[in-house]
Amino acid sequence: MRQIVVSIMVCACTLITWVSCAQSYSSPESIEFDYANNRWLISNNGNGQILSRNSSTGALSVFASGIPSGPHGLEIVADTVYVCDGSTLKAYELQTAAQVFNINLGATFLNGITHDNSGYLYITDFSAKRIYRFNTADRTFTVFVSNTGTASPNGILYDAANNRCVFVNWGSAAAIKAVDLATGLVSTIANTSLGNCDGIAKDNQGNYYVSSWSSTSRITRFSNDFTTSTAVVTTGLSNPADIFYNALTDTLGVPNSGSGNNTTYYYFGSTSGIPDQQQGSLSLALNITLDEVNVQLLHKTTGSWKLMDYNGRLIQSESLNASDGFSITMKGVPSGAYILQLEADGLSESRKIMWVKQ
Repeated sequence: MRQIVVSIMVCACTLITWVSCAQSYSSPESIEFDYANNRWLISNNGNGQILSRNSSTGALSVFASGIPSGPHGLEIVADTVYVCDGSTLKAYELQTAAQVFNINLGATFLNGITHDNSGYLYITDFSAKRIYRFNTADRTFTVFVSNTGTASPNGILYDAANNRCVFVNWGSAAAIKAVDLATGLVSTIANTSLGNCDGIAKDNQGNYYVSSWSSTSRITRFSNDFTTSTAVVTTGLSNPADIFYNALTDTLGVPNSGSGNNTTYYYFGSTSGIPDQQQGSLSLALNITLDEVNVQLLHKTTGSWKLMDYNGRLIQSESLNASDGFSITMKGVPSGAYILQLEADGLSESRKIMWVKQ
């Protein structure tokens, strides 16, 4: 059976924080939301485990263990979670937690990890100041960037719109940099006063979130073009590490690797959710069949639609010419959270879709 859950953004402007049970955490380093299984995965660096936290109940369990160098960055791609472990890259099946592979990249300290639309992972080597590119199809890899500059690279995030990866760096007054995926060239996109930047995440409006340790632990939100910034979380943090933005619930997950030794979750509501312009003016109805999402429109419409994942990666798109409906083929689309965006007749409407394929 296949299920779809569709939700429309509900406006809320209050920031709410809640803290999960801390007694089982041991220097949590990275957090990732598993949309297909409604849970957070957390790398527990202090005891070589990956924890699973049920999103509904907060219950903790062990997803994987025996990771000798202590897991750092996590990245979910389809039905697999990739894990940075010292010099090696590990992979586990999401459903069974069975280890898929364990490959030594010859790195010094693999830290941050992200993936693009073409089957590549990009992984920062904190100590060697490198970025590796890993092909998930044939499991080959190269040193994509041999030298990121004076600071050590940490969290990294794929930016589809600009065909680049954006990464944050360790050290004082740490710059935010980008690597062009066509050329491999590194550039500075923002100079900051932040010290020891660890993680980076992005919401559906294109705002970036950066975690930093010095001089006070904080989460800073940057505009899409990095021209403006504001501190959005300044309390309840302790060495905030590799963060993740769950855009389905507008929640930022933060692993606190310092004395707090916990994970905290910050709800931002519609202030950073999907922008709905004149919501309901294009009135669409959804009907789900075996492998399709059928969309019925209120009237004949000219424009276009696109289906994206929560990292902004385009899954499908199509133009509409005086159409009163369309179908989206979901066969082969991995379980996860998606955004359906319709642009037509000068209006825009967005819907959140949770696709769970059994």
